[in-house]
Amino acid sequence: MTRFHALTDVGLKRKHNEDALLAEDEFGVFVVADGVGGRKAGELASAITVNTFQVYAPQIRAAIDAYAADNQRDTRNAVLSLLDEAANASSRRVYEAASATGRQGMTTTLVAAAIGGGAAFLVHVGDSRAYLVRNGSLRQITEDHSMVNELIRQGAMTEEEAETSRYRNVITRAVGLYPTVKSDTLHLELLEGDRLLLCSDGLSDMVEPPDLLDILKRPDVVELTGDLIAAALAGGGKDNITAVVIAPEALLEAEAVAGRAKAMETLFLFQDLPFQARLRVGRIVSEQFVSPGDRVVRQGEEGDTLFVVVQGEFGVQVHGQEVAVLSEGSHFGELALIDREPRSADIVAKGFGHLLTIARSDFRDYCTLEPALGQLMLWRLLETTGARLRAMNAQIGRRG
Repeated sequence: MTRFHALTDVGLKRKHNEDALLAEDEFGVFVVADGVGGRKAGELASAITVNTFQVYAPQIRAAIDAYAADNQRDTRNAVLSLLDEAANASSRRVYEAASATGRQGMTTTLVAAAIGGGAAFLVHVGDSRAYLVRNGSLRQITEDHSMVNELIRQGAMTEEEAETSRYRNVITRAVGLYPTVKSDTLHLELLEGDRLLLCSDGLSDMVEPPDLLDILKRPDVVELTGDLIAAALAGGGKDNITAVVIAPEALLEAEAVAGRAKAMETLFLFQDLPFQARLRVGRIVSEQFVSPGDRVVRQGEEGDTLFVVVQGEFGVQVHGQEVAVLSEGSHFGELALIDREPRSADIVAKGFGHLLTIARSDFRDYCTLEPALGQLMLWRLLETTGARLRAMNAQIGRRG
């Protein structure tokens, strides 16, 4: 059973609260929206967004139930697509309301989580945040859409400079600025003991991460949510403060979750990606389970898939002769992401095994959808291909 608690507070400096929240226990949908606009009625933008997600909640629940019944890539991505649809429906409704009432510029941030089937599905726009507490550590699992964060990523500003920058509250994406919005969506498998925090920047700006972690580790979800608000007030309470704390039920085995996470972390494509980005790019990854003797790849046949070994051993056979064995953490077929040449070997399961797979079409589509992340992955692919060519040239040179 999912335990949760949600609170919002006007803070010490504002005259009214432009934050809004949703904690829809029946459908497992949780939302924090931080309205932007002041006299332009940011509270209306956040209220419209929360209302839109409330309308979508039954559909989201149905999609999560389908995922729980058949945990695979298509059902997982169906939930993420529905969350993105709800974000864009919110943006359209806010934009139309602003146009109709002469309040152009009325916008809101958004962070929302849908919980079920042993997983959390999130959608995010702006600088409201989601955090994960796992194994005594705190991780920010959303990436701020803000001017200072863009400057940090470009190397034009340090994190220390960002803390005092006059632009620290300037966001680069918002719900309602246009009829459509580009959201980040991500999927997170849950482990026993995980806790999630959704919050507006009135909390994250006022409470340092070590203090957030200390509070979030406390046993009582209701009490600690109040403690978070109190800490933000003690830190200055310069903005409206909203916190939704969720202690979700985990249905998945820790070993399986850890195996998939390790494969994602060690795969060469994702080694330069921060934790938040790996969660987002996970939508292009599928799973394959094999039995002893299964031929995963056939020599001479065209391939379109990269494989990563999560569990098991796989023999590499050239013309029927085994020349190598691949085990946990190994990958094969990376060149299939860029060409259609025939496979150079058979890959055969030596026992029961578990693989992660990435198809060429999904990889290319994602590079177009997320150009910044796509560029990092393409560079890693180019480096790996170059290393293979250098190794091959060195081998030819030794033979010569």
